[in-house]
Amino acid sequence: MSVPKTILVAPDSFKGSLSAVNFCRIAEKVGQAHANEIHVLSRPMSDGGEGFVEALIYAGLAEVKKVVVQDPLGRATTAKFAWQPETKTAIVEMAQASGLPLLAPYERNPLKASTYGTGQLLNAAIDLGAEKIILGLGGSATNDGGVGALQSLGFAFLDDQGDPIELGGEALTSLSKIVKKSPGMAENKRKSLDEIEWVIACDVSNPLLGEQGATAVFGPQKGVDEQSFTTLENGLARLADILKKDWHQDIRDLPGAGAAGGMAGSFVGLLNAQLVSGFDLLSELLQLEKLFQTHAIDLVITGEGKMDLQTQFGKLPNRIAELANRYQVPAVGVCGKLEASAAELAAFKDLRSIHEDLAETTSLDVLLAQTDQNLEKTFNRYLTSWLSA
Repeated sequence: MSVPKTILVAPDSFKGSLSAVNFCRIAEKVGQAHANEIHVLSRPMSDGGEGFVEALIYAGLAEVKKVVVQDPLGRATTAKFAWQPETKTAIVEMAQASGLPLLAPYERNPLKASTYGTGQLLNAAIDLGAEKIILGLGGSATNDGGVGALQSLGFAFLDDQGDPIELGGEALTSLSKIVKKSPGMAENKRKSLDEIEWVIACDVSNPLLGEQGATAVFGPQKGVDEQSFTTLENGLARLADILKKDWHQDIRDLPGAGAAGGMAGSFVGLLNAQLVSGFDLLSELLQLEKLFQTHAIDLVITGEGKMDLQTQFGKLPNRIAELANRYQVPAVGVCGKLEASAAELAAFKDLRSIHEDLAETTSLDVLLAQTDQNLEKTFNRYLTSWLSA
């Protein structure tokens, strides 16, 4: 009896239609139909945004913790984070509390949207005894510079009269002073913010301000228009000025400071957080290198919702393919939509082939609704062909 071939499935999410975990579940389902020929190893991936926490929980590397927090507009929602009790490390995904998917399109309003709920998640982790907090950024509905989260953590953001500013990106235009509160008696039993190791996981290098900054690049998907752009940009500029003047932290041109509406910049400025690649961090936590060293992997399948020429420039599927190539394992990509010509596909040095799972229909709503079925058909077609080759 022949030994089953081992396939590592390590995708990003198909944003808006399929999580990385569900991608893996569909691959496992197809693999079960070929149980005597295929063994599937699943490692759902993320670059720090959607699916970052779920990836660790699915791999059995962390416990799930659930907390009722505020969504971007202040409504109650249940969010989760990952907890590793042995290392006292919490892995928090800001999109769980402050993400765009929590809002209907007509509700998107970065003038009012706040990261306060993310701060509540972080407080829950600190209450558990966290000594290290990894905060994954991405998919935010906010443009408040992370100020809402920091308010929840105990920082006071004050106006000229010494009163606390309101929540939301618009309120930053009235910011005059930032004060770090002393912990109360009830808080003395937990680690202070300075005692915690703060790590920010994100894979964008955008600065805080300007044409490549938080508001200009990521704002439009959050509801930023021409009028609100000026208000939000001025608010972040005011935050940066105060951090430089009073806290001696210059975050204006810091690569990555613009991630999650400027949240990365303020956490560097006020919590001395370290910015790291979300992919590299998750790859280390999931021990992907060790998987290649301890398993005879025959094929890697990765993917994301849309693949185009940008995929080859550091995006998650290409990073997975590069890793596979180092161990001389072929890698293939699966996507919902492929925007690259046959000639352009030749530029993908590490991905052996790319497979589109679109059905023959032009309706985006129908395509999104049928993602699961189309993906299953794509897996069946490819794996049947691969096994018979």
